[in-house]
Parts: sequence; C-alpha cells; structure tokens
Amino acid sequence: MTAGLRIVLIGSSRFPIRQPFPGGLEAHVWHLARALADRGHEVSLFAAPGSDPGPGCGTLAVRHLALSHSARSDAGMPAATFMAEHHAYLSLMLQLARSGGQHFDLIHNHSLHHLPVAIAPTLSIPMLTTLHTPPTPWLESALAVAAGAGTQLAAVSRHTAASWRHAVDEIAVVPTESTLAVGRWAPAAHIWCGSAALLPRRAHMWRSPRPNEPECRWWWPARSRTQTTSPTRWPPNCIRTSATPDI
Repeated sequence: MTAGLRIVLIGSSRFPIRQPFPGGLEAHVWHLARALADRGHEVSLFAAPGSDPGPGCGTLAVRHLALSHSARSDAGMPAATFMAEHHAYLSLMLQLARSGGQHFDLIHNHSLHHLPVAIAPTLSIPMLTTLHTPPTPWLESALAVAAGAGTQLAAVSRHTAASWRHAVDEIAVVPTESTLAVGRWAPAAHIWCGSAALLPRRAHMWRSPRPNEPECRWWWPARSRTQTTSPTRWPPNCIRTSATPDI
C-alpha cells in the first residue's frame, strides 16, 4: 500500500473550521481534512483556535501577536484584526519556508490572505491554492507580483475561475457541487449552505431557477443562537453539500 502524503491545509486564521460553518470556505476545508485523513494521508490544519480538525488530523498553531504600546500608538497602526492575520500568516509561511520540506510533502492553501501566495516561491515543497471568491485587492496583487510562481491554482466554480482569468492564465476548476450527495437538482430540493445561527436573516432564500431547472431552496440547519451544539435537523429530501453551489 502506498504511503500517504503529509499535507498542510491552510484555512482561515480568523474563523474556526467547525460547525456551524461561517461560510463555504470553512465547510469545504472541514470536509476535505476528514476525507484526506480517511484516505490515509497525514493532515495538519492551520486555522483559527477552536477549530475541529477531525479524527487523525493534527494542527499548526496560530501565533498570537503581542505588540508593544509604542507600536500600537503609532499613527500608521492598522486595525488589530489586520495585524493579527498578518502576523499569523507571516509566521506560518516563514516556518514552512525554513523547514516545511522536512515535515510535509504538500501545502493546500484555502486562505483569502495574500501572504501564502506571496511567499510561495520560497517554498521547497509544492503548493496548491484554491480560490474561493472573486478577486480581492491584496490577493490579486500577490498573484500579479509572484506571476503564479510557487503555487498551482484551482477554483471552486467556473464563475470564480473566470473572474481571475485577467490575473492568471491556468486555473483548474474543481466545483464544490461535486460533493453533492445527489447529482442533479431535485424538485423542491433543499440545499444546505451555511448556519442559521450566524445568518438568521438569511436562513431561507429562494434562488431564481436556471432555464429548464426546477426551483430550489437554500436552507440552513435549524439552530438557535444558544443551541449551537444541538443536532442538525435536516428537512425531507435534503441535498447536503460542503459549500454553496455556483449560481
């Protein structure tokens, strides 16, 4: 039997990878970590404290930034969340650049932050970056400067890939709907794509049907703000997916 790979999954340093999911990125990484571990790979997850990496998965620490009073008082001090994310990803990527090749075989980056892409050319091991959103200023800048060096690129939908074509030429498409338990839309189907606990006002949304397709409902698990650990109540004929479909 072929030995598994040692894989680093880079998620969000700000939002934990756990249920109820803040969004599609976190859901995607949560499911991916478990699927890779089930296939015999050694997974190490970099994500915000409180994440649920799954059985058999390890974690990489998110380093906390403790700035001096003088630094915090500087007129050019950015927002605290910006500096926290900057420090977390800078620490991770410099660590991987220094010694990542001794401990890992592959890096799969899902972060929206620019530093993993910017520092990718210094790595001694291959990196794949999955693009989950349309272009953002910082990430587009990093891709432009690095000219795509150091990382292969994939997108979660054809629409997302097309939105990045002006910045990079080669983007593989791995649609999130490939994780659907049911391959085709079903009449009056329900599609789970987030958390009602986090997005109560958008707990139910109807999407406009495509030509020749039945109408579908977007549905979040029924959880209250105070009962985030209660069992998920799936409606009848529910299609469960790890992220929102491309519409």
